[in-house]
Amino acid sequence: MYTRGLLYFFAYLFLFLATPMVLSAGENGPAYGESSLVVGTMPLYVHYDNQTWYNELAYFVMLGSPKNHLMVAYGESGDLYLDRFRQNQAYHTRFLHLNMQLGGDATIWSRFLRLPLHIYVPIRFNSGYHRLMFDRQSPALTGLDPERDTKNFLNLNLGAGLGATYRLTLLNRIPIIGSDFTFDAVYVRSPGVMIRFIGDDAGNGSVHSNDNEVGAAVTNEFLLMARMHRFLEANLGVTIGMRFNATNWSTGPFEFSELLSAVTGEDIPPNEMNYSGFFIGINW
Repeated sequence: MYTRGLLYFFAYLFLFLATPMVLSAGENGPAYGESSLVVGTMPLYVHYDNQTWYNELAYFVMLGSPKNHLMVAYGESGDLYLDRFRQNQAYHTRFLHLNMQLGGDATIWSRFLRLPLHIYVPIRFNSGYHRLMFDRQSPALTGLDPERDTKNFLNLNLGAGLGATYRLTLLNRIPIIGSDFTFDAVYVRSPGVMIRFIGDDAGNGSVHSNDNEVGAAVTNEFLLMARMHRFLEANLGVTIGMRFNATNWSTGPFEFSELLSAVTGEDIPPNEMNYSGFFIGINW
């Protein structure tokens, strides 16, 4: 079972690393299409099967643009969480998160009210791999090695929303600061599916089901980003921003009516993973 989880992980990692060449596809000019390499921290919350598995800080690195990105995040819980199924055990959790986003924009106004304001409909495809690794520990048996379990999830989402990009060129005569600035605000709502891999609970006597789990999922993402171009008269710039992402999903089996209710907000599935964080980096 552990080997199967690793195979899923490395298969996704191969896809994750083999895709950077698409980051520049479909971009419409340097002001909108510059890629950024950023790092940051984010409070990460994972709630699954009526139990909180992670609710602490994680660290991430992201390469991409408002349209396309690759992101890797990792965190470890500093405290022990109580296992609600076995009250005499607690667990320490590590979390690995990989996300790939691809997309394009459908322009509504290229220059809204004759301002350098680009308003568009963002269309995004997201694929994410999430791996929870946790060690169960029994306070009464501290001399024994902890029982190690894993949970592996894969989400696939396709959605649309509303975005805006504004170019500020008032300071283009001050070369030390930079030639211009770009500000982005993007909101996307994406329906899809969340899959939990078969046999991912590797510990002996696990009380969790190892049956197929394919549930309806919906993701809301909001991005704010500011970029300074050609800082110090170089071909590099500075990127800062904030990203919020929340995914809710059902345990399954998948039902279209359940997905429709999640998209319209009538019935939000109980399982949740969300993160929000600030980032800073460079663009080119």
